[in-house]
Amino acid sequence: MAVHHHVLPFDRPLVAVQPTFGAERVHTAAELLAARAAGHQAGGDAARAFSAQQLVELRAEFQALQHGLFQGLIAAHDQLLAEVRAALPELTVELGRRLLADFVPPPELVERLCRSALDQLYPERDGLELVVSPGDAATLDRLQPSWSVHFTHLRITIDDTLNPGDCLVRSRFGVTDARASAKVEALRHEVLGP
Repeated sequence: MAVHHHVLPFDRPLVAVQPTFGAERVHTAAELLAARAAGHQAGGDAARAFSAQQLVELRAEFQALQHGLFQGLIAAHDQLLAEVRAALPELTVELGRRLLADFVPPPELVERLCRSALDQLYPERDGLELVVSPGDAATLDRLQPSWSVHFTHLRITIDDTLNPGDCLVRSRFGVTDARASAKVEALRHEVLGP
């Protein structure tokens, strides 16, 4: 829109002007203050409405993100649980193998392990052969366990290939294997299946 300027020459100084055509109404100071207060109120209301709308939108976005995060955590939890369940049996067997690998049992435990292996053949008590490592044979000889009198003609045989705590029991029915490696294999079979 083009602005046109027109210069009016006056023959005397201008004292007052009173527009007569299209003139706007002149407002009083009280009206201006009231309009200013109303504008301030309207601006505050608009700002509050806008911020309330922004809070609603932010809350909805936050809830969507939170829901997505929880769904992701549930999925990750389920996947991790499945992985742990799949790995746990093998870890259990490996833990048992490592615990027994370098374990040297105290004399009292050697006595209990041998007694337990012999008891597996109950009621068979006559003519059994207990095969142990050289160190375990010396331990049993030194301890003279009270249970040895319960087994008639019990022979203790030394096998250099056995580890401390390992033992075999031979009877007329076969061999009972009480070696640590056999126990780990039994654990593997129990936990992992055939």
